[in-house]
Amino acid sequence: MTNRPLYQIHSQEGVENDTTTASSPSVLEKDEELLKSLDISKSASVSSPLDCQSSSRSLRVTPQVTFIAFPDNIPKPTVQCDLPRPKERIETTQQLAYCNLLLLQEPHSSSSPEQEPTLDKVAQEWLAEIKNDPMEQHHLQWLAYRMVEAFAQDAMKDSTEISEIETYCRLLSSFITEFDKSPLLDVDLLQGLVELVQSASPGYLVSNDLIKILSVLRVRLHDTHQQSSEHPYHLTLAISRILDVMADHRVQDLNRVLEHEPLSGILSGLRGSSDPYLMYQASYAFQALQYVPDNETVLQAVLRHSRGVVGGVVKVTTVLNLNLRSILDGLEMLQETLKYTVDASFTMYEGMCSLKESGKSTLDSLSGAFGSGRKEPWYPALRVAYAFAQAGKLRDLNCLICEAPCRRDPLFQWGICQLLGDIAADPIWPVASRQQAISLIGRLYTKDPNWGQDESVKSWMLTIINKLVLNTDQVVNATARILTQELAAGEAPRYQQPYPLMTCLPLSSASPILSKVQDIPYLEYELDKLRLQRLQEYDDLATYVPPQAKHSLRAKYDELFPLQEKVQEFLTSDRQVMLILGDSGSGKSTFNRHLEHLLWTEYMRGGSIPLFIDLASIDDPEHDMVNKQLKFYNFNDDQILELKLHRQLVLICDGYDESQLSVNIHRTNFLNQPGQWSTTMVISCRSQFLGPSYLDRFKPQSIDRYNSAPQGVFQEAVIAPFSKEQIKDYVEKYVPLEPRAWSSQDYMEKLTTIPNLMVLVSNPFLLLLALDALPGVTKGKEDLSAVKIVRVQLYDTFVSHWLKVNNRRLQSNPLSKEDYDILEQLEEAGFEAMGISFSTRLATAIFEKQNGKAVIHYIQLRDKTTWKVEFFGPDPEVRLLRESSPLTRSGRYYQFLHRSMLEYFFSCAVVGPSRPENDDEFLPHPNSDSSDIQLLDPECPLFTRNLLSEPSVVQFLCERVQMDPVFKEQLLQVMEKSKSDASMKTAATNAITILVKAGMAFNRYDFRGIRIPGADLSGGQFDSAQFQRAELTNVNFGMSWLRKVDFSNAQMEGVRFGELPSLEEHDDVWRCCYSPDGRMLAVGMRDGSITLYNTISWKTVHSLKEHADDIGCLTFSPDSQRLVSGSEDNTVRLWDCITGETLSIFIGHADVVYSVAVSPCGEKVASASKDTTVRLWNLVTGEALFMLQGHTGFVHGVSFTVDGRQLVSGSDDETIRFWDAETGAAGDVWELGQGAVACLAISPDGHQVASGHLNGGLRLWDTATGSVGLALTGHTNIVLSVLYSANGQRIASASFDCTIRLWDSSVGILIGVFSGYYPIFNVSMSPDGLQLASADTSTKTRLWDVNSSEANSGQYGHSFAVMTVAYEPTGQSVWSGGMDKTVRQWDALTGITGFAQALSVSFSFIHSIAISPDFKHTAIGNEDGTIQLWDFQIGEWRPNFGGHAGPVTGLVYSPCGRWIASSSKDKTVRIWDLRNTDQVHVLATMDCGTTRNSNMVFSPTGLQLAVGDLEGTINVYDTQTRVLFKSITLKGELVRSLAYSPDGQELAIGVKGLLVVWDLQSKEPGWGLVVGDSGISRIAYSPCNRWIACGTFDWTVELCRRESSNMGAQSISCSVQGFLNVIHDIAWNPVIPLEFATASYDRSVRVWRISESSEGDAVSVDLVWGSNIGILGAFGVLLKDVVGLDEVSRRVLIQRGAVDDSPPPEI
Repeated sequence: MTNRPLYQIHSQEGVENDTTTASSPSVLEKDEELLKSLDISKSASVSSPLDCQSSSRSLRVTPQVTFIAFPDNIPKPTVQCDLPRPKERIETTQQLAYCNLLLLQEPHSSSSPEQEPTLDKVAQEWLAEIKNDPMEQHHLQWLAYRMVEAFAQDAMKDSTEISEIETYCRLLSSFITEFDKSPLLDVDLLQGLVELVQSASPGYLVSNDLIKILSVLRVRLHDTHQQSSEHPYHLTLAISRILDVMADHRVQDLNRVLEHEPLSGILSGLRGSSDPYLMYQASYAFQALQYVPDNETVLQAVLRHSRGVVGGVVKVTTVLNLNLRSILDGLEMLQETLKYTVDASFTMYEGMCSLKESGKSTLDSLSGAFGSGRKEPWYPALRVAYAFAQAGKLRDLNCLICEAPCRRDPLFQWGICQLLGDIAADPIWPVASRQQAISLIGRLYTKDPNWGQDESVKSWMLTIINKLVLNTDQVVNATARILTQELAAGEAPRYQQPYPLMTCLPLSSASPILSKVQDIPYLEYELDKLRLQRLQEYDDLATYVPPQAKHSLRAKYDELFPLQEKVQEFLTSDRQVMLILGDSGSGKSTFNRHLEHLLWTEYMRGGSIPLFIDLASIDDPEHDMVNKQLKFYNFNDDQILELKLHRQLVLICDGYDESQLSVNIHRTNFLNQPGQWSTTMVISCRSQFLGPSYLDRFKPQSIDRYNSAPQGVFQEAVIAPFSKEQIKDYVEKYVPLEPRAWSSQDYMEKLTTIPNLMVLVSNPFLLLLALDALPGVTKGKEDLSAVKIVRVQLYDTFVSHWLKVNNRRLQSNPLSKEDYDILEQLEEAGFEAMGISFSTRLATAIFEKQNGKAVIHYIQLRDKTTWKVEFFGPDPEVRLLRESSPLTRSGRYYQFLHRSMLEYFFSCAVVGPSRPENDDEFLPHPNSDSSDIQLLDPECPLFTRNLLSEPSVVQFLCERVQMDPVFKEQLLQVMEKSKSDASMKTAATNAITILVKAGMAFNRYDFRGIRIPGADLSGGQFDSAQFQRAELTNVNFGMSWLRKVDFSNAQMEGVRFGELPSLEEHDDVWRCCYSPDGRMLAVGMRDGSITLYNTISWKTVHSLKEHADDIGCLTFSPDSQRLVSGSEDNTVRLWDCITGETLSIFIGHADVVYSVAVSPCGEKVASASKDTTVRLWNLVTGEALFMLQGHTGFVHGVSFTVDGRQLVSGSDDETIRFWDAETGAAGDVWELGQGAVACLAISPDGHQVASGHLNGGLRLWDTATGSVGLALTGHTNIVLSVLYSANGQRIASASFDCTIRLWDSSVGILIGVFSGYYPIFNVSMSPDGLQLASADTSTKTRLWDVNSSEANSGQYGHSFAVMTVAYEPTGQSVWSGGMDKTVRQWDALTGITGFAQALSVSFSFIHSIAISPDFKHTAIGNEDGTIQLWDFQIGEWRPNFGGHAGPVTGLVYSPCGRWIASSSKDKTVRIWDLRNTDQVHVLATMDCGTTRNSNMVFSPTGLQLAVGDLEGTINVYDTQTRVLFKSITLKGELVRSLAYSPDGQELAIGVKGLLVVWDLQSKEPGWGLVVGDSGISRIAYSPCNRWIACGTFDWTVELCRRESSNMGAQSISCSVQGFLNVIHDIAWNPVIPLEFATASYDRSVRVWRISESSEGDAVSVDLVWGSNIGILGAFGVLLKDVVGLDEVSRRVLIQRGAVDDSPPPEI
C-alpha cells in the first residue's frame, strides 16, 4: 500500500464512496476549510510519521503534512458552573468540585507561552481572591472532607451518591470495602473507584491502597473471566487504569509471586477471547503491568527473561511540564532503548499484512505476544496521549497522533480511537472540540493509509462513530450522522457489543450528601473569625517591649533570659504547664496577649489553637473552663467536641490571682487526661498572691491517687523589672504615638533625675502612668531632686489626668439637653471628685458583691434590680460617669483598665488622694496636729473587711502611710480605740498590718489591751513593746524582732512564730539524720557522741559515745534498725538502734571519714574519706571488701545507685566516679568542671545525681548520659549537704551561707529558704517531707517546718554576715558591707534601704571588706591575696592590686581615704597608697589571724597605724615614715580588736574577756575592764569620748561609760542583748549623740540609741531600727500568764531567750 503525502490526500477532489449531500457540507470539507483558515500550504514540508522505509527500520517516517483537526490547545476541560463568592453557600457538588479543581491552579497561568490562559477572567479573579484567603480555601476542602465522612457512614449508596462523591480520595477504603463485599459486580461502584484513584492528588495515594485495589480487582477478574465478556471488560479496563496510576506513582512493592505473576497469567488467558474490546483492554493492562516495578532484583529479572529490559517509561504526568517536541524526542529515545521490542513490532506489523492476505486473524497474531514480559512503546505513547487530553492540549494530541514513532501499531491506534471517541462523547468538552474529534476519526479512517491496514481498527472506528450517532447532544449527533453517511459505502465490519465510550459516571443532578454536610457548621471558619477578632483586638504592639525573666522567685536577677524565647521553647517541648509570675503591673497580661497575637499570626490550619482565657471573666473556671471560653466565642457543642477530640490547644490563662482561685485548674479541668482536652498551658499569677506551697496549685497532678504525678512537665518563669535599656526602649516607642511637647530624651532625663523614680518605673504599668503624669508633675519645678514619688501618687495623677481629659471631651461633644444639664451639675459638684467617687464605689461593690472578681457581666433586663444598675444602668448621670471612668468594655463585660486600678480604687475607699494647700502632692506633706485629725469612715473597708487577703490593696495603703502623716495617725487612733471598743477589732487588725508593712517600727510601743486578732506582723519590729492583756489570737509574728516584749496575760491562741523548737545538745552539732521510717533522728556531735531521738516525743532513746572525735557522717540502714557513723577518728561504726550497742567497727581509712552509705539490700556499707579512697564493707560480717582508688582529692560524698549495683562518689578533684559494687571495678568518670564536689545525692528513681560544690554551685546530672542538667542557683557559699526527699520531688541543700534551700527537683525552682545563725553543715528531711533537721556547729539541732511562712518570706537586707558599718559625715545614712558581696545604704532614721550594690566578685568567699571614708568606693580582700576596689560612681572595678601570698583577712582605710592597710594569712601587714597602688610598704611580719578588720586601726589623724597579733603584741607605726613607733605585748593574750580614742591619745585593746586601755603617752597599758567571757570582737569610741562600745563573741554589745575623758571606765553601764551571732563592727553617729550602729554575723544592721535618766544613774538602750534578717528574735520576751499559747511555740520562745514567769500549774 502506497502512502501519500497529506497534501495529496487533501488535494483529492472527492472521496471514494462519499455520500455527503450538497446541502450538508461533509466533515472532510470542513477540514479543508480549516487548513485554509490556518494558512497552511499544501506543499509545506513538516514532520510526518508516515514513512516506514528508513534504513534503521525505525517506525519514525519521512516528513509529511500533518492532519489538523484540533487547531488549538484549550483550557483543561472541567465541569464549569457558577463560582460562589467567599463565605457564600455551596449549592451543588459540581460547584464544590469545580472550586477545588481551580484551587490546584495558579491565577493567570497558562501551560505554555503559546497557549492561552487556562482560566477565563471570572475564574482568574475568583481564584486570586480565594488564594488570599486561606480559611476559605480550607473551607472548600473541609466540605469535601465532610462529604467523604458522610458517604463512608452511609450504609446504602446509590449511583447518585457515588457519582456525587467520586472525586475525593478519602473514600478509597470505603470503596474498596464496598466493592470487595458486593456479591455481584456493581459497575457504578467499580467506575467510581477507578475515577477516585485517577483524580486523587499524589500526596493522598498510598502504595498499599493501590496494591489492595489491584488485588481485589485481580481476584474478581479471576472469578469472572470465564463468564460473559462484559464483566471482564469492565474489570480489565479498571485494572488498566489502576496500573496506569501505579506506574505514574512509582509503586515499587508489588509482590511478584502474590500479585504480578497471577495477574499476568489471567491477562494472558484472555488472549483466547474472540472479543476485540476485551483483547485490546487485556493487552493494555498487560503492558501497564510491565511498567509497575515488582519486588524482584535486577539479577532475577535477567535470569527470568532471555533478554533484559533496561529503563522504563518516563512518568506520564510530567508531560504537563514538557513541550511537544520534548515528548516526541523522549518517545523516540524510549523506542530506541526498547529496540528489540520495535523490531518485534515491525516484524509483527509486516506479518499482519501477510496474514490479512492469507486470511489469518490479526488477533491471533497479537495474542502470540502475551507472556513474553517485554515492554511495548505504544503503551507510554498512549499514556502521553491521555495526559495531553486531560490537560486540554488537543493540538499537541493531534500532532502526537500523526508523529508518534509507534503510530502504525494497531494497539496504539485502538487506544487513540477510543480516546477520540471519549472526547466526542463527553459533554465536559466544548462542542467544537467534540466535533473536531469526530472529524479526526474520519480523516484517520479515510485519508491515513497506515491507520486502516488492520480491519479490527477500522471496525472499532465505525463502531465508535455509530455510538456517537446515539449521543444526546444534537450537534455531536448530527456530526456523527454525517460522517456515518460518508463512510457507509465502505461496508467495513462493525462490532455490536454495547460497550460505553465514556468510561466515567455521568454528572449527578442532585447533591444529597452535600446537602447533609452543609448543615454542619464549618469549624475553621469559626477559628478564622476568632483569629481575626483577636488580632484586631490587640492594640499594644506599638509600645510592646519584650520582657526578661528569671527561672524562679528565688533566682537572682543577674541570670535573666528573654521570656518569649523560653516560652517558645516550652511550647515545642513535652511540658504541659508554664507558670509566669510577676508583680502587679509587671506585664504578665501584656505578655500573654502578645503571645496570643504571635501564635494567631503564625497559626497554620490544623495546628495548635491559641486560646486566651481571662480567668476572672469566667464563672467557676475550676470546671469546664475551655468549653465556657469557646462558647463565649460562639462555638457550638459539635464544634467544641470536634476540637476536644482532634485538636491541640495552647491555653493562655491570664489572672489566676484575679479569679481568686486556690485550686489546681489543670487538674480540676482534667486537662491532658484520656478523652479530655489536649493542651499546653501558659498561666500567669501575681507573685504576691502565692502561698508557701504554690507549686501544687499549678504543677500537673495525677487524677488517680494511686499514681504519682508526672515529672518534667512543669516550668516556671518570673518576669523581671524593666532594665534601664528597656525603659528607654519603651519611652522611644511611647513618644511618637501622639503629639507631645517632650522628646524621648526629655522623659529619660526626668526619670533619671527624680530620686528613686527609675526603680519605681521598672514596673511597666507604673512606667505608663509615670509618663502620662511627668509633664504635670515637673511643671514649674526647678529642683527635681526634691520631688518624691511613690506608686500610689502615680495612680492619683493618672486618674486625675484621665478624668480631666474626659471632662473636656464631654464639654466639646454635642450632648442632649438632659446630658448637658447633668454635666453642669457634675462640674459644680467637682467632676474629678465625682469620677473618683464613682470608681471607688464601683470597686467597693466589686469586692463586696463579687469577692474581688474583676469582670462584671451586665445585662440590662436581667440586672435592672441588682446592685449593678447603680453603675451600668441607663441613668444619664451614671452613664456620663461610667463613660468617663478608667473602664474597658467588651460586649456586656466591664472591668477596670488593670487589676491594680481596681485595687487602687478599693484602697481609696479607705483613704483617697489628698492635696496639701499648695496642691502639690509630690512635695513632702507637713505633719498635722493629731488633735485635729478626724476618724476614718466606719463604713469603709478598713472596718468591714479583712484586708490581709488583698496584699496589693494593703500595699497602696502602706504607701499612703509613707506619704500622708494624717492617715498614719488615723490608723494609730483606730488601734488605740480597739483597746476599749471590741467592734474595732477588724479595723485595728488591718491598721497595724498596714503600718508594719509600711515599715513603721513599734519599738517600746504601748499595745496593752489592743485587739488585733489575725494580724500579720511578720517581719515587724517590736523591741521592748508592751502587749499585756492584748488579744493576739492567730497573729503571725514570724521573723519579727520581739526583744524584751512583754506578753503578760495576752490571749495567744493560734499565734504563729514560724519556727520549731531546737534540740539542745551538750556540744556542737555536726551531723543529723532521720531514719527511713521517720521514727528516729540521729544527731552527731563534735566530741564524737551520738544521740538518738524519738521523733514523736523528742525524748532521747540512746546516747552513743564510742567515737573518739567529731562525727563526720550518719546514715540508717533501710530497715531503720541499724545506724552507721563515720568519724574524724578514721573509723566507721555500726550501731543497733534498739539496744544502742556497737555491732561492728570498720577500721582501714587513714584519715577523716566524710560520708557513709548503706546499700538498698542493707548488706553493704560504703565509706568515703579524706584519704582519697572509697571503701566497701560487708555490713553483716564487718569484712572489708574493696578499697576503691582513683580519686586524687578528698572524697566528700558516696552513695549507692537505686539498684545497689554501683557506687557513686564525688571528690575535691572535681570528678564523680562510678564503681561496680559487686567487683569493685572502676566505671564511668564524670569530669565535671564545676569545682570541687563537697556532697552528692542520687534521686530515688535513679535518674539524677545532685552535686554540691565548694564554689556554692548545685548541679543536677543525668545518670544515663552524664550530661549536666539544671543549675540550682542561690547559695552564696560552699554547699555542704544535699539530699532528695523520699518521693524525689524535693531537693534540700545546706550551705556555709547559713541557709537551707528547698528546691523542686523536676524544674529546679527554689521553693523556700530557711535562714540559720551559723554555717549549716548538714541537713536531713523526714520521710514525709514535712520537716527538716539541720546541724550548724552550734549546740542546737534546728528543726524546720517545711510549710512554714518563713520558707517563703523575703529578706530585706544582707543575706550573709555583715562585716562593716559606717555613718556618712552628715549622720543621715548608714552604709554596710557584707560577705554576701553587697554594699547597702540605709536611712539612719527609718532604716529604709536606699542604695544597694551587688559586687560581682569571682571568688565564692569574701575574706574582708571596707568602705572608704568618702563612700566613693569599697575594698574587697580576696582569697588569692589581691585587693579589689569597686568604684560606686562609675559602677566598675578598678584594676586589682596585691602582693600578699595568702587570703587578705583584714582591710582598713585611713581617715583621709588615701591609704589602705591590709593583713593576710601570709602573716604580713602592708600599707598601700591608693593614688599609686604600686607604692606598697610591708610594715611588719605579724600573724593577725582571721579577725577581719578589727585588729588594725588608723589613728584619727591617719599618722599612726596600730596592729595587733595572735601573740598579744600591739605595734604602732608612723604611716609617713613606716617606722615602728611604739610596741607593747600582753603576754598570753590574743589581740582581737583595737580602737583609737577620738583625740588619738588612747588605744583600746580587746583581748579575751578584757578591755584594756593604753594611754599612748605611757609605755604600759592602763586600766582594764572585764567584758564578757569569750572575748571582744569590736571596739568603738563615741565621738564625745564618754562611751566605749564593745562587741563581743558572746553576741552582746557592752557599753562602758567614762566619768571623764581623762579617767578610765569603772564598770559596764549597759549590756545590749538579743543578737543572734557575733558583732563584727560598731559605728557611732557623728551628728546625733549617743546613737550607734552595729553589724553582725547574724546578717543584721541595727541602729541603737542610749537613754540616760536625768540623774544619770540609769542607762537604757533602745532599738531605733534593724534590718529584717528572716529570723525570729525573742530574747527577753516575758510570757507571764499568757493564755492559749501552745507548747511548741512556748518552747521556741524560751529557746530564743524568752522568760516564763508564769506560776506552775496547779496539780
